[in-house]
Amino acid sequence: MKSRIIILVSIILIGLTIWKLSANKEKMNEKLEQSMTVNTIIPVIIEKPELTRFENRISLYGVIVPENDVLIVSQTQGMIIRKYKKMGDKVHKGEVIVEIENEVLKKSLSVAQADYEQRYKDLQRYQSLQKQGAVAQQEVENSQMSLREVEERISNLRHQIASTTIKSPSSGIISKDFVDDGEWVTTGSEVAHIISGNELKLRAEATEADMLEISKGQQAQIHISSLKNSHISGVVDRIAPNANELHFYSIEILLKDADGRLKPGMYAVANIESSEAEVPQLTLSRKSIIGGMKNPSVFIVKDGKAYKKRVQTGYYDDKRIEIKSGVSVHDTVINSGHINLSDETPVYILNRY
Repeated sequence: MKSRIIILVSIILIGLTIWKLSANKEKMNEKLEQSMTVNTIIPVIIEKPELTRFENRISLYGVIVPENDVLIVSQTQGMIIRKYKKMGDKVHKGEVIVEIENEVLKKSLSVAQADYEQRYKDLQRYQSLQKQGAVAQQEVENSQMSLREVEERISNLRHQIASTTIKSPSSGIISKDFVDDGEWVTTGSEVAHIISGNELKLRAEATEADMLEISKGQQAQIHISSLKNSHISGVVDRIAPNANELHFYSIEILLKDADGRLKPGMYAVANIESSEAEVPQLTLSRKSIIGGMKNPSVFIVKDGKAYKKRVQTGYYDDKRIEIKSGVSVHDTVINSGHINLSDETPVYILNRY
């Protein structure tokens, strides 16, 4: 009897032990799941868009370009037998850049010149016989036409031979070269790209509304995001009289006292004083912007999740940047903690307004 009781007690104790272990395992799994869930929530700092009164300026986005920009193309076809200049080399006006094989053209020219001499003699003979009434006027005219055709062929061949020596039309620097020794080029093939001139300019586009506030000679302040502590001024030099197909007007701003680090192709923003009265603008702190000035975006918080939104930016200073579209004063924008964020990522707000 005692042995049965002992066995029964043992079974009960084992059952309780198994139940306890199972309960503990469920709690551990629950805690693990909670831990994994917490780890997917990104802590962020937020801000609210504010209305800021800037000095009223028009902001134009554009690219730094050289004073002169020349694309050299081949005017004939043939194989490159020598390349005299390559990317980065300085070149003077009239200096040879590329030479194309022309032996076949020279032989064709010799044949054409011999043909010309023979037809010229034939014309003289026909003219002499025509005076004697031995040939008709039509034959003389046919001989003259044949001679002119050969003259035209000689002229074309001479032009092609001259075109096999490609020279620089201006002094400058080879910014790109497109051919190599032994390469075959055709008429219209790009050979080299030359930038010249001692000055740089910013080429930008303005809307119709902005264009009405811009005039030639207006001063501009140039900001280059890739260069720190760059203070460059400019003056509006050219304004297109007509809009392009997208209804933008091309503006060229001549840069003064340009930083020696400035290079063609750099992205820049020109801020031009506007004649309109100062008005408050919707702004954010500059560190809220992701993607740079070429493709600006922000993350907003909605229902505990982050959502990426494209924005259109305008004038900015050292701390704040104007937001023309994309967010409103009612949005909550992530100011810090952008790392690992994507659409619908859960976030935890560290600060409150």
